[in-house]
Amino acid sequence: MPIYNQIGKTYNTTRKADPRITEKILQQLMLQPHATVLDIGAGTGNYSCELAHKGYKVIALEPSEIMRNQGKQHINMTWKEGFAERIPLEDKSVDGIICTLASHHFQDLSLCFREMKRVLKEDGKIVILTLDPRLCEEECWLFDYFGPILKNAYKIHPPVKELAKLLKEQVERPVDIVPYPLPYDLMDQFFFTGWRKPELYLDKDFQRGTSPLAKGEEVKRCLDQLHTDLENGQWHENYKYILKLNEYDCGHFFLVV
Repeated sequence: MPIYNQIGKTYNTTRKADPRITEKILQQLMLQPHATVLDIGAGTGNYSCELAHKGYKVIALEPSEIMRNQGKQHINMTWKEGFAERIPLEDKSVDGIICTLASHHFQDLSLCFREMKRVLKEDGKIVILTLDPRLCEEECWLFDYFGPILKNAYKIHPPVKELAKLLKEQVERPVDIVPYPLPYDLMDQFFFTGWRKPELYLDKDFQRGTSPLAKGEEVKRCLDQLHTDLENGQWHENYKYILKLNEYDCGHFFLVV
């Protein structure tokens, strides 16, 4: 959580709910408006607020005080302090659970998934947006510049099949894996959203709001090389083909229960 107390100070500058991700979440939830949805690791409540706007009663669960203090407000939203391993809700109290790009920060995934099962109603739905960087297309230029960072991501992001298997075991229900190639113009600027906009990685606000870029001398070396190659034209010479693509498979997917 310390990293999110750090990046949370400017989180809302770059992290905004993208309507396409919101729509995908709603399609997978398949819940009627006025249903109660728990957003685990809600951050500043970007997706919580979008669901609240659509009539859902949303409980935004977030451990970081700095995130909560900047959190969006809506009459249909309730903020709670807490961790995924100890959800402060009663058994079978929510109709749906969402988690967007937060599960890799959980300390004990097995316990988190059991907690999800505990608070979810029998016919409820779980929708988790996450990623497996091993699934990112092999020729992706990000590996050439941010290889050390992405290799570290292997340690915190389990392989998709292992993650789906663990979720299935803990909730005792089938799990669907729904790939999500990233559009080039996502409003929600997490690490991989700059796949067609290399200049984005040099933006200080983007760096401050993206946990893999928020610290370390290693990060500086990666960014310096990218800056050099953008200046001298080497990046465009090697990767200009990517500028013609509208979406790209960076290894993101929804787990749907």
